[in-house]
Amino acid sequence: MTPRPPLWKRCLTAPLILIASLVMWIEESLWEWFKWLTAQIALLAWVRKIESWIQSLSPYATMVVFFVPLLILIPFKLVAVYWMTSGHWITSIVVIITAKLVGTAIEARMFVVCKAKLLTIPWFRRLHDGLVAIHHRLQEALHSLAIYQAVRTLLIHVKALAKSVLHRMRGRWRMLRVWFQRTVKP
Repeated sequence: MTPRPPLWKRCLTAPLILIASLVMWIEESLWEWFKWLTAQIALLAWVRKIESWIQSLSPYATMVVFFVPLLILIPFKLVAVYWMTSGHWITSIVVIITAKLVGTAIEARMFVVCKAKLLTIPWFRRLHDGLVAIHHRLQEALHSLAIYQAVRTLLIHVKALAKSVLHRMRGRWRMLRVWFQRTVKP
């Protein structure tokens, strides 16, 4: 018989998994949207030239190029932390969020461009595979939580209700538009 985990661990596990999963969901949503957005930007000729240059590099040079955007954003984040300590909360939060969004967008595209070369580096492949495994375990843990299943069911019902309301409203808006066009003559 395995011993039960301590009470504090049992109480904190579900909320921490929920928070971690929420953060991961936001990151993934942004990641996919940014991959699409940066793919549109990558249609520009000068961006294609830079990407083809990156793809011609060796795996370790590609890794350096991959991490450069993250390193460039560190000073902005440090300045934001300084501003936060100086009492400029809104400015610092805006800078941190902007740096996070810009960094995620650039890294999403860089990962698409560099992934094949980066995965040829053994330690990078192990790190990548380990993070993907953790991600899958977190998702499985999240999906097994009763609160997740309840919230998911609630969201499905809310979505169905919203569709139903919008469908009914669409018909009423059409009737109002027709009535308005008949009564108001140009």
